[in-house]
Formats: sequence, C-alpha cells, structure tokens
Amino acid sequence: MPNALYLNMENVDVLNKDVTTPSFDRDQVVTSIAHIGVSNFHRAHQAYYMHELIEKHNELNFGICGIDLLDSDRKIYNVLKDQDGLYTLITKDPNGLHQTKIISSIVEYFFGPENPMAVIERLANPDIHIISLTIAEDGYHLNEITGEFDQNHPAVAEDIKNPFYPKTVFGYLTQAFKLRKLRGVSGCTILSCDNIKSNGDTMRQSFFSYVSNVDPDLLPWLIENTTFPNSMVDRITPLTQPQDIDALKQDFLIEDRWPVICGSFSSWIIEDNFLNERPQWEKVGVQFVKNIEPYENMKLQLLNAGHTILGILGTLNGYKTVHEAANDEDFIGFLKGYMDEEVMPTLVPVKNLSIEDYKTTLITRFKNPHINDSLSRICTESSAKIPAFILPTVKKQLLKDKTIDRAAFVVAAWCKYNDGVDDMDNSYNIIDSISNKLIRAAALSHQNPIKFLEIESIFKDLNTNEVFTKKYTEYLSYIREHSIKESVINFFK
Repeated sequence: MPNALYLNMENVDVLNKDVTTPSFDRDQVVTSIAHIGVSNFHRAHQAYYMHELIEKHNELNFGICGIDLLDSDRKIYNVLKDQDGLYTLITKDPNGLHQTKIISSIVEYFFGPENPMAVIERLANPDIHIISLTIAEDGYHLNEITGEFDQNHPAVAEDIKNPFYPKTVFGYLTQAFKLRKLRGVSGCTILSCDNIKSNGDTMRQSFFSYVSNVDPDLLPWLIENTTFPNSMVDRITPLTQPQDIDALKQDFLIEDRWPVICGSFSSWIIEDNFLNERPQWEKVGVQFVKNIEPYENMKLQLLNAGHTILGILGTLNGYKTVHEAANDEDFIGFLKGYMDEEVMPTLVPVKNLSIEDYKTTLITRFKNPHINDSLSRICTESSAKIPAFILPTVKKQLLKDKTIDRAAFVVAAWCKYNDGVDDMDNSYNIIDSISNKLIRAAALSHQNPIKFLEIESIFKDLNTNEVFTKKYTEYLSYIREHSIKESVINFFK
C-alpha cells in the first residue's frame, strides 16, 4: 500500500481523486475575518461556509485568521500550523453517503499564549472587519446565579494586572480596540457563534461590562464602533476519534491529524447587523433576519434539549452514543412526546421554515448511525445546558398551566444521573464545572428530593412551585427504585 500523504499545501493537489480539494488560489485570499476559538464546530460550520463562498462564488475578500487563546488549544494550533490551516471535513448522511472535502478558508493562525501582542495587533488591523467567536459559555465569564458578567472572575483580575498578557477574550479585544481608536481605525462587527441564548447580546453585555470596569474611557467609542449580531448555528459535530484519523489514512491515504466529522444538515441564521461590508453568505444558504429569537428558541428547545434528554436517559441506560439512545424506541418516543406536548406550544412560527419539518429532520439526525457522537460529550456541563435548553420550556408551560410532566421527569433523571452510576452499576464521570455541588445535591436528594432543586444557579425558585415539585418528586422516587427504561415505559407509554 502506498504511503499516506501529509495534508498541507504542498500535497493538496495530488491527493486521492475521490477527495474534493480547493480550486482557488489561496495566495489571492485577503484575510478580513478573525475567528477566536478554532473548534471542531467552527471548522464544520463557519469555516465551511466561508470555504464554500470562496470556492463557488470567488469571494476572495473574507479569508479567516484563526486565533486560539487557551493553553489547552496548543495541540490544535500545532496541527493546523503544520497543515497550513488545511483540514478534512467528512460529512456523513444517515443513508451512508459520505463526502470528504479539504477545507481551505483558514489562511492564517495565531496562538495567544505564545505571542499575545501579535494577536492584539492582528485584531487591531484595519483589514479585519469581523471578529467571530466560538469560545463556549465559560468564555463569557457569566455569574452562575445572576447570568451577568462576573467582574470578580480570577481571569479578569489577571487581565487588570497584566493587560498585555490577557487571559480573557475581553482582554484581547480591549487592547485591540484601544489600538484601533488610537490609530483612527474604525471598529468592526463581533459575531458570536456560540450555543447560548442571544449570543450577540450576551457578548455585547459582557464585553461592555468588562470595559466599563478596566478602561471606561474606551466605552463610548466602542458603543459607536461595534455591532453584535445574534446568530443561530446548527450542525451536529462530534469529537474527532482516533478511528476517524485511521480511516482517512486507510481509505484516502491522507495523513490529517485532526479531521472533522459532521452531519450533512447545516443551518446558520444571522441578524443582519454588520458594521462594515460582510460576506454574501446568503449565496451558500445562510439566512439573514431582523429577529433571531424565534429561530433560536426552536433550535435550543428542540435540538439542544433533545440532545440533553437523550444524553441523560441514554447514559442511565448504559448507552454510549447518541444514535444508540435515539434508536431506542422508548427513549425516542419519550423525546417526541416532549417535543410535541411541551415544546411545540411554546414556539412561534418562523419565516421560511417549517418547525414540524425541522423536528422530523432532527429525529433522523439523532438516529444517524454514522455520527459517533458520545453521550459523555452531550452531558458535559449539563449545569449550563439544563437552564438554557429545558427550563425555559418549563417556565412557559407553567405560566400557561400546561403540562410539564416530561420536563419534570428529565430533571428527576438528571438528579439520578448525578449519582454517577448507570442501571447496570457501571460508574461514569460527571464532567461539570460545578460537579461537586451537583453530586452533593444528588446525594442529599435521597433523603429530601427537593434538595437537588435548591441549586439556585440552575433552578432559581423552581423548588417553590408546587406543580413542578410534585411531579418531580414522584418521578425521582420511582427512578430511584427502577431502571430508567422501566420508568419511561411506566409513565409515558
């Protein structure tokens, strides 16, 4: 067998003919997007859309400069630097059709811990019109109880002491925009692509709160020279596994140390609120709207909530992947009932999109046997996911005196999940920033079920709602004595 070729610009033109390679000249691409947080999701989503726009419509003015700011990102930085920013995107349909494509839209790369001033200078460059982000919720440094920016976060204190060696994204942005102001350069659009409610508004509030504390004189200029569109992003993208790397090498003779696997369905909806010229993403399927909220609620309360539910129920049953849980008719039946009876009444129609069709497609996506998405990934940081994806539905249903049965069951199952043992007595790790608090509250709930609901940062005052607590207590008592499978069948069949 011939040796596999390392993925880089030198070899890209001689790769396996069954792999789609870029046809454009990267030397002609102008970098005007700086993206912070070069995650698998960014590479399956925003970088993919930009590649498609360059490839299909010759829009060469919006190449991406990738930027990573965390010490833990050193590995992906080293890999992509060695590969000239190239990586393989493998799209897997439920019907078994796979497409393999080399993505070439990341044309520069910087690593903050290695050279923070180089990152600050790049962000301050007038060529950069958009700074986009996938930094996950913890990158916004929100107070777990109030949801507001946490001025007392240790990383913020470090930024104040060492402003030119920042630890937060806000520290980098502050220094970059100070340079822009000093040099008479205009601001730019900051585009959050994170999976959080009102991501643009959240970014704006957090950034402006940070600046008001560390450099208040900059704030008036920022207000006039930045915009923060909200956006909704949607593509199922699991963690890359060693077998993915091996399969690419065996099937296509490509040595890519960090390919990306994703489902074929992809959606990106953005509020059209850009300070300067923006890419014409609508040419490759991106939808621009005036108000993102209806689309966002649909996605968060169906897809993200659905993932979370399958993660909790599936883990308790001993499953390891999303598709295993989704192909269990009892669990997928429970999820369909939750969507139909509890989520759908809370949603409003969205323009040019059928929620019923989205829901149907979602079930197919969850069942995709070719996307090896681990339940452990889905359940990571559940303390942030439950309040964002499940509890808004509970709140809306309670206000209308409508059913919250399935949501209460999910919360009870999550309490049991935090015991750390499945129904076959196999233990699993609880990966959460407040894992100690979750585990302790779950332990206390054996004597008093309401103790779990007293985690204020998650449930606020839900522990005082008699309708919810009655259902939750009933379900938790049963789940403690029976398997999760038996519990679902007993209450919801």
